[in-house]
Amino acid sequence: MTERTFTHLHMEAVACLWEAFVDANQRGWKRDPENERRDAKLEPLTDNAASLYEAWRNVGTVEMRHMAIHLADFMLKTWDALTEDEQEELVPYDWEFAPAFLAVIEWDSQGSATHPSEPREMADAVLAFQRRNK
Repeated sequence: MTERTFTHLHMEAVACLWEAFVDANQRGWKRDPENERRDAKLEPLTDNAASLYEAWRNVGTVEMRHMAIHLADFMLKTWDALTEDEQEELVPYDWEFAPAFLAVIEWDSQGSATHPSEPREMADAVLAFQRRNK
């Protein structure tokens, strides 16, 4: 394992992103046909939310937690790529930005994430998602 030193800001980003991961996973579990206590009135997950839930089921919590650690640095760079006005559209950071950031990521069944590679491109995708879902 490679040793890394993380800043306080990075650790906060991990915590915020992990909250978004857990919330997304719970939304999936509430709809899962294999969950005998599921809420049958809820619509099935679609698109990236469904693929995130499937990936989590396939690779487990530890692997997904490591993905949160891995993605947090890019999440910080994405936030920094936003203008102040754009950031205002995505506050609070933990309840608006982090979930929107997570929502635009595509997942394969083995937990690999695909997203725009440049922070500004990712910022545009996050803003577009947020504006569609407000």
